[in-house]
Amino acid sequence: MAAPGNSNDDAIRAAVVISGRAPYAMYTATAVSPLSARLRGPLLLEIGEAFTVRMSRAAVAVELATKVVEVVRNDHGDSEMVIAFAEADRPKLAPLLP
Repeated sequence: MAAPGNSNDDAIRAAVVISGRAPYAMYTATAVSPLSARLRGPLLLEIGEAFTVRMSRAAVAVELATKVVEVVRNDHGDSEMVIAFAEADRPKLAPLLP
């Protein structure tokens, strides 16, 4: 997986999905598993906050229900949050995982 900031098609991008608006792709996934993902981006959500995320790599995109389970704040702009995927949506990730 590409490091954040690279324009590599292998990078998994994550966008918050808000009803009635275009998804806003503000995160890069630094790690993705069938259960969760670690996202790096300019806005960290609160632990416990639930939302829909669109995960995409190249031409493949899937939308999943998620909840923030951890927030890691660092001083050098590389803060991240860990999201857990809803159990019912986990199979949707298969096309994005190696």
